[in-house]
Amino acid sequence: MKKLLVPIMIVILSVPMTVHSQTEKPERIVTFLKTEHDARWYAHQATLWENEVNQNPENDDAWYFWFTATRYRLMHETEDMQGYDDEPLKAIAYRLHKERPESFARYVIDSECRNHVKGFEGFEDHMTEAVMMRPDFEELYPAYVVHLMSNGEYDLMADILKRWYETGRYSYVLLSYAYNCLAGMDKDGILFVFGDNDTFSNLLIQYGKELMQDRIVINRTLFTYVPNYREQICRKLGIEIEGPSDYSTEAVDRWAEEQIAYMAKTTGRSIYFSSMYKPELLNDSLYSEGLVMKYSTRKYDNLSAKRRNYESVYFKDYLYETFVPETFEASAYRLNLNYIPCFKSLLDFYRTQGLKTEYNKLHGLMLHIVRECESIDGFDSKPYYEEIER
Repeated sequence: MKKLLVPIMIVILSVPMTVHSQTEKPERIVTFLKTEHDARWYAHQATLWENEVNQNPENDDAWYFWFTATRYRLMHETEDMQGYDDEPLKAIAYRLHKERPESFARYVIDSECRNHVKGFEGFEDHMTEAVMMRPDFEELYPAYVVHLMSNGEYDLMADILKRWYETGRYSYVLLSYAYNCLAGMDKDGILFVFGDNDTFSNLLIQYGKELMQDRIVINRTLFTYVPNYREQICRKLGIEIEGPSDYSTEAVDRWAEEQIAYMAKTTGRSIYFSSMYKPELLNDSLYSEGLVMKYSTRKYDNLSAKRRNYESVYFKDYLYETFVPETFEASAYRLNLNYIPCFKSLLDFYRTQGLKTEYNKLHGLMLHIVRECESIDGFDSKPYYEEIER
C-alpha cells in the first residue's frame, strides 16, 4: 500500500495545476502609455486571445486583443519599437478577412494595419462604421479620435471625446497639465502639439470638459503628413497651405518654419507650441510663457507672462495631491517634470529679487515633482535636483 502513496499524491497535486491552466483568462490590452509590460507578457496574452478566437470566432474583442497583444509583443522585442517583422499581424488580418469579412473586428484591424503595417494596401477604410457600431469601446478611443480628427468628422469626434471623458478613467494629472497649457494662451490662439498624450489631453479638455474651444489644437505630425487633416485645419483658419514637396527631416522642418510664419501673419492668431514639441529652426522666435512657448518675431517681456500664468492662471493643487487614482502614473508624473525647466527662470527671478515666500513655494514644488518620480523604474533624479539648485 505504501508504494501507492507517491503516484496518488502526484495525481492529486497535478489536478489544480491543470485546472488553473485551463481556466486562465486573457487580460484586456491597454495602451502601453498607460500600463506597460514586457514582450513575454504580451506574447502570453496573444496566445490566450488566439485561443479565445479559435473557440469563439464571433468574439470581436478577442480578435482585436489578439492583434494588439501581438503588435505590442513585436514592438517590445525591438530596441526602438520599430522595424519589426509585421507578417504575424498580416496573418491575423487576412484570416479575419476570410472568416468574418463584414465584422467590427475586421474594420478596426484593417484600420490598424493601414496605419502600422507595411504593404497592407488596397483595403477600404471602414473605421467610421466601426465607431458607429461600437462607440463605447474604450480601448479604441485613441484610434477613434485620430481617425475622426484626420477625416474632419468633428461632430462624431466630439461625441467620442465626451464619452471618453465621462468614463473618468483618463489621467487626472494629464488633464490638469493640458488645462494649464490652454488656459495660459491668448483667446483664439493656436497650439501645436506632438504625441498621443499631448494631443488627447488637450482635446479632452476642449470636447470632453467643453472648455476653451476657441483655441485650435493642431497635431504637428498629422498636419505635416495627412493632407485631409491639413485641409480641415486650413479651412477653419481661412488659409491655404500646400504640404511639403520633400519629406526629408531637414526639408520638413524648413517647411514647418515657413508655414508657421505664414499662419501667424495671415490669421492674426497667437501661435504656441507645447513643451513636447520645440521646432529648432524657430528657436530664436520662441518665448516660454510657462508650459507653452509663444511664437513672436519681436522680443517681449515673456517673464511677466510666465509669472502671471504661474501665480494667477495655472491650476497647481494637483501637483501636490489628488483624490482620484492616477491611471497613467509613469507618463503623467514624468510630464510634470516639465515644470522645472519651464519655470527655472522664474525661480531665479524670485531669488535675485529677494522674494523669499514666492521662491520657497516654487522651489518646494519643484522638489516635490522630482520626488514623485523617484519610484519610477530607471528614473535618475540627480540631473533634476542639480537643475533646480543651479
